[in-house]
Amino acid sequence: MIAEPAAAAPRAPAAPSTSTYTVQSGDYLLGIAAKLKVRVADLLAANKMTLTSLIYPGMKLLVPAGGVVPAATAPGAAAPAAGSVYTVKSGDYLGGIASRMGVKLSALLTANNLTTSSVIHPGTQLVVPAGGTMPTAPTTPAAGGAAATAQLVYVVKSGDFLTGIAPKLGVKVADLLAVNRLTLSSFIFPGMKLQVPAGGKLPAVATPNSGVATTPGSSSNSKIDKVLAFARAQLGDPYKFFAAGPDAWDCSGLTMAAYAEIGISLPHFSGAQVSHGTIVDWRNQAIQPGDLVYLESYVGSGVINHVGIAISSTQWIHAPRTGDVVRIGNIPSVRVVAVRRLVQGG
Repeated sequence: MIAEPAAAAPRAPAAPSTSTYTVQSGDYLLGIAAKLKVRVADLLAANKMTLTSLIYPGMKLLVPAGGVVPAATAPGAAAPAAGSVYTVKSGDYLGGIASRMGVKLSALLTANNLTTSSVIHPGTQLVVPAGGTMPTAPTTPAAGGAAATAQLVYVVKSGDFLTGIAPKLGVKVADLLAVNRLTLSSFIFPGMKLQVPAGGKLPAVATPNSGVATTPGSSSNSKIDKVLAFARAQLGDPYKFFAAGPDAWDCSGLTMAAYAEIGISLPHFSGAQVSHGTIVDWRNQAIQPGDLVYLESYVGSGVINHVGIAISSTQWIHAPRTGDVVRIGNIPSVRVVAVRRLVQGG
C-alpha cells in the first residue's frame, strides 16, 4: 500500500510590518508616504489616521508592509549633524530654504536667531537645524549622454502639479518623472527647478491683457510664489487666536506673515487688511493665486471675520478656527464679500 504524501503545511500569512518612522520637523502625511514609498491610504490605514490628523516631531508612525524607512531616519542611523552651514544663493528666501532643508520655518529661525522679518542676502550663512538636510545643487545631465539635450529648466509655479506640468512641456509624465528622479507622489513647491526631458519645450506665459508672451518667472510671479511657499510651509500648524507664528497662526496672522516675506506690511486684523491692495471683481473675474479672499461672519452680515490666501481660482490656504490647523481647502461659494490683490500681474 502506497502511503499518501503528507499535505503541505498552509503558508503563514506575511507578518505585518513592525518598522516605525519617526516624524521629523517639517514632515506632513503626503510627504511621509512618498518617503516610505507607500500609498497615502496605506499609511493612514496602518496608523488609524485621516488626512487631517495632526502629527508632530518625534511621533512614531507604523510603516505599512512593503514600505522602506529612509536611511536617514532608520533606527540607529545618525541624524544629520547640527551645525552644517548653508550659504544663501540669489533668489533664496527663508520659507523656501526651510522647505528645501526639510524643516519647519520656526526651526530654521530659532537655529539662526532670526525672525520672519529678518533680511537675508546672497552669501549669508545659515546653520542647518538638527534633523534638516543640506540642500543639494540640481544635477546636470552628463555630456554626451541620452539626456544631454535636456538642458531646459522649468520653474514650478504656484498651483502646479506634476501631471499638469508634463502637458505644458509637451512631454510624457513618465519622462518628466524619470529625468527628475521623482514619483507621482513626490512633493514639489513653487520655485523648485525641474529638468525638461529631451524634446520638451518651455511654455510661454501671456502677460495679462496683452498678447505678448513673457518668459516664465516674472518678478510679480516670483513674489507670489514666495508668499504661497511661506503659507504652504505652515500647513498643519495649529490655529491660535491672535497668533502670528512661528508655530501657530490665526487667519490674519498667517496672511500678514506671508506677505511680510515680500516686504508688504499688513495689520493683524482681517477687517483692516481688506483696505489694502486693489479690489477684484470676483463675480466677473477669476481669482488669482496670491489674492486675499475675505468672508463675512454669516450670509448678509457684511462683517468680515476671516481671510485666506488663494492658491488658484477655487482653492486657498487658511487658518480656519480653534481646534483646526492651517490647511488647503475650497474657497466657499457663499460668504465671500471681498477679494483684494496686493501684487499686480501675479
